[in-house]
Amino acid sequence: MVAQPAQDPLKGYLATISEYSTPRVQFYYSSLPSRKHSNPTGYSGAISWWRKTLVDLVARGLLSDDKLLIHVDEELRAKLRWDKAGRPSSLGVIVAELAQTSDLVPTATYLSSPEPQSLSVVSLLTRPFWWGLSKVWGSSGGIEYGEAVDEKEWARRKGEYVVPDLVERAASNLLPKLSDLHADALSRLHTVKSFQEKLGSLCLPDVKLSERDCEVIKFAPPLSDPASNSSLTITEADRSTLTLLTTLATLSASITSLESRIASEQAQFAKYASEKRMELAKAHLISRKRAEKLLEERAGQRTKVQEVVWAIERAIGDEETMSALSLGTSTLRTILSSPTLQLDNIESTTSLLDETLISAQEVNEAVDSVSAPLAREVEDEVDAELRELVEAEKRKEREEEERKEKERVEAAAKKLEEATNIPQTADKREESAERQEEREKALA
Repeated sequence: MVAQPAQDPLKGYLATISEYSTPRVQFYYSSLPSRKHSNPTGYSGAISWWRKTLVDLVARGLLSDDKLLIHVDEELRAKLRWDKAGRPSSLGVIVAELAQTSDLVPTATYLSSPEPQSLSVVSLLTRPFWWGLSKVWGSSGGIEYGEAVDEKEWARRKGEYVVPDLVERAASNLLPKLSDLHADALSRLHTVKSFQEKLGSLCLPDVKLSERDCEVIKFAPPLSDPASNSSLTITEADRSTLTLLTTLATLSASITSLESRIASEQAQFAKYASEKRMELAKAHLISRKRAEKLLEERAGQRTKVQEVVWAIERAIGDEETMSALSLGTSTLRTILSSPTLQLDNIESTTSLLDETLISAQEVNEAVDSVSAPLAREVEDEVDAELRELVEAEKRKEREEEERKEKERVEAAAKKLEEATNIPQTADKREESAERQEEREKALA
């Protein structure tokens, strides 16, 4: 039996998109520039459909391993080929339209933006996508409509593009999870590899970011001012700290490898020694000794690097604590400087409150003096009604007790009568038996 080739995931997903099962897809795959003026509604609808479709395909990782980037090249056109429509004729024009609206941004332009962002989530993790994309990145150049516009735009637009919508989406998904992931200062620094391993699968549903999606990442401290650009700057101290952390990880891996090698050499030594093959046993013994010596050196190096890392972590924590205290002091000073909390205002407000309370008490007393007779009359009526209710309840209780007592007496009398009737019935049976016996004797 011949095994069936595995279905292409991209083709399988495209088949689930409704337009691919209708003639409409032929319109989307046709040359679109001529429709811009003759059928502007259809042209606009086609661009919107391609925007949604391309972003969706990138997010699912169906076009490449990257989930935040799209590679506009011949391979992309080949991947989007559909049996009933061929290749998309106006992919260059579509990319040009999306670039003009900043739905796609050339990677080089994205990285050179004045904002401290990067190719991936980076600075967006600490601030929303609030700036105007067209102002930051500017126009990517107008679309030249005319003869052979599809091929001209295709030649102009080839390259690598960032999908800002996916960057923002990844940031929105990751932000709520950072409080649990960044328990200390050093955990907010990431290399490409550490970011991908630890956080790459938390950004977009059901996919993991590629290394190309990531760069050196710095997360701002929780109490930093989000409006401050300096809080998002990746400093030389950050890079040095990352180098130390990488060195520490490398030393730990080396120590683990040496421990395994020592155990292996010891096992080989014991094996050859038991077989009296002393030359081989000696060679493995020498290798074990060398590995033990190197292990001792590596352990000492790791201890020294670890001490430096701990000192850096403590210093960063102290800096953040002092920054928080400074922010708290500034905030408290601002609150206390409010005119409402000035001593003169407090004294005048207190005096005015006392006078108002006295006036309110006088008003209450005046109202009470007017309504006192009416209040007494109402109180007397209430007391009388309450007494009637109490008397009625007592009468009801007495009647209930009398009824229960009468039932008890009747039940007792009935039981007594039944007890008295039992012996009388026995006597009557004896008397009847004697009479029967006398009649039988007389007949005899």
